[in-house]
Amino acid sequence: MGNTFRTVVKVASVNEPLGLVIGFAVICKIAGEDYHDLAGDHISEEEMLSAALDFAENSRVAKEMHQGEPQGSVPMLFPLTTDIAKALGLTSEQTGLIIAMKPAPELLAKFTSGELTEFSLGGRAEREDVA
Repeated sequence: MGNTFRTVVKVASVNEPLGLVIGFAVICKIAGEDYHDLAGDHISEEEMLSAALDFAENSRVAKEMHQGEPQGSVPMLFPLTTDIAKALGLTSEQTGLIIAMKPAPELLAKFTSGELTEFSLGGRAEREDVA
């Protein structure tokens, strides 16, 4: 069994007419360098792709900062790796997993008002020490 982890990432956009909250759920690289969160953890682009596939096939549940019952879904995911960006002719300062969350109306209101400005995502992973 793996260790539970949580990562917090800023919301990039709220599309109120469609009821979507959009942003990076996972950041792998910034300016070509591996990104490490506050706990010092790094999720590689390959690990992100695998986790994104599992999430898309088996979960897509949205909660409010890991609390309570599901309050929406994650209907859209876009994995942006260095290779995918290059193949599509895109330039991005960051790579990782971009999502669009469709929260329940009460939760969407918190994003729209600015009360919530971040995604908080959790999962399980095997911690691996790297020299």
